[in-house]
Amino acid sequence: MNLNSTSQLLERSEEELVGKVLFANPEDTYPLDLSKKADVYAWCQSKTFHDALLRVGFEEEKLLFSELWTPENGTDFDHVVIYQPKAKELLDYLLAVVLPLLKEGGQIWLVGDNKSGVKSSMKRLEAGLDEVGKHDGAKHCLLYTGYKRRPAAPFVFEDWVMTWQQEVAGQTFTLCSLPGVFGHGKLDKGTEILLNQLNQHRFMSDVAGARILDFGCGDGIIALWLHNKTGARITALDDSAMALKATQLTFALNQVDDAVTVVASNGLNEVKGRFNYVVTNPPFHSGVSTDYSIAESFFMTVKQHLTLNGELFVVANDFLRYPPILDAALGSHTRLYRDKGFAVYHGRQPKKK
Repeated sequence: MNLNSTSQLLERSEEELVGKVLFANPEDTYPLDLSKKADVYAWCQSKTFHDALLRVGFEEEKLLFSELWTPENGTDFDHVVIYQPKAKELLDYLLAVVLPLLKEGGQIWLVGDNKSGVKSSMKRLEAGLDEVGKHDGAKHCLLYTGYKRRPAAPFVFEDWVMTWQQEVAGQTFTLCSLPGVFGHGKLDKGTEILLNQLNQHRFMSDVAGARILDFGCGDGIIALWLHNKTGARITALDDSAMALKATQLTFALNQVDDAVTVVASNGLNEVKGRFNYVVTNPPFHSGVSTDYSIAESFFMTVKQHLTLNGELFVVANDFLRYPPILDAALGSHTRLYRDKGFAVYHGRQPKKK
């Protein structure tokens, strides 16, 4: 994996990154490079980057895929490196987690692409750090640092869980979300349209015994709706540890803990077996760019995970060129809905002739 421009900017200051270093949410394999010069730990909330670090030989004992880093995993860090996340509330969450783990006098490093909103994050650093300022800038990226000169408030996970009641497609339930999770605290329009279409669908008669996969589960809204609709156990998949935890919390709050199995996976890599239904409001973007390779990989791979006559439901922005990819993967597709900038597509695994 090639280093991002953000990590290339960090490299320019790596002689200062000495002692015990924690990377919070790394976006490439730079922690391995730095581990040759410092005692490096990596906390990943993305299965993709966790697996990438494992593949290149990062020490497994110092690598964690989780929504939370606890003192049991390591503490007393000299430096913590944070890559600017897309969601500003996720940056607040990361800072709240790591500040109690940082030594007195230790340093936070925040790096991000200019388009990521990192410029406006300096004020967020100032809430818990001193001597905050720009450390370096190049390659259309900025690097800020700040020092821990005062005690940090203890981290309380429950304070970061958002809950609300949601009514959608004939159902009312309570949802849980965490910072950085897709649709955090609100109903996404695409999800609403998808569920309204599913509410009109005739599921097979023995649907309670069906195998159903929610790909890109987010806060668990689609998975919970599907369980309530069908009575079936749901497999909920996401790349994000925060999303998987949010889905578990959602099912627990609705007292159906046993009705969901969460799977951490980059694409469908960790999926076993075949499903009667695969339902998704997929995150098919890389940063601000549309990335068709992600969509194509999913559609081509999902065929291997559908039963004969198994069904795929996808909601997407209607400008995305998914129809030809769906046709290439499944032979044909049907557009069930198109309005308000969204389209819902339906595909079926063809029966063998």
